[in-house]
Amino acid sequence: MLSYLEGGKGLPVVLVHGNFACKEWWRGLLEEPSPGARLLAPDLPGFGESPLPPGFVPSIPAYAEALRAFLKEHQAEEAILVGHSLGGAVAMEAATAQTRGLVLLNSAPPSGLQTPEAYYPILESFRHNREALAQALAGMAPTHRPPWFGELVEKAQGMHPGHFSGNARALAAWRLTRAYPGPVLVIYGALDPLVTRAMAEETAAFFPKGRLLVLEGVGHSLNLEDPKRLSGILEAFLKEVGG
Repeated sequence: MLSYLEGGKGLPVVLVHGNFACKEWWRGLLEEPSPGARLLAPDLPGFGESPLPPGFVPSIPAYAEALRAFLKEHQAEEAILVGHSLGGAVAMEAATAQTRGLVLLNSAPPSGLQTPEAYYPILESFRHNREALAQALAGMAPTHRPPWFGELVEKAQGMHPGHFSGNARALAAWRLTRAYPGPVLVIYGALDPLVTRAMAEETAAFFPKGRLLVLEGVGHSLNLEDPKRLSGILEAFLKEVGG
């Protein structure tokens, strides 16, 4: 059972957070849901308020399996999946023939995301160094951070200890082996210090119906930096897929 937030009515739109994140990263969007959208924002296992099942080892397929179970539980198998960062990889992996569409927000590319080995000790240090973690997360939302940003830092530091380096290992090991055939919108904030534009282009090119939307003046986390803008993009995508 995954903890989640919900808002709005209409076609299910499931919001999948990234690494060092949680369902509250979508709070701004949930406060003003896109018309015609039933927004569901779960905490993946070991994040936020979702416990880690016994024996769970972080991997993109394992997170995708948990997400598919969540979709079934909430009768949302035909949802649009919106994935941010690591959550984009989870959404790509979880997509089925029933999925209505994918929106990938500064997502890891289908070829995975490599973290330099020298950086893993820094990831582990975030377990105990709140200031360094806050600085790192601030860099992921360079243009604006919401009033509840401190809560997001606290939630990040409280994620399962195995996630601090385990999720980076999971992204490095993952490769997407099948292309979802439906509509895919890849959103790229051009100020992103983590995901490059070449990665975003690779992601869009991977899918038969993929396209890239580049947003200037925004960084890695449109869901924090400008949720109203993201809401408008989602509203247009819902109309496109017939929601």
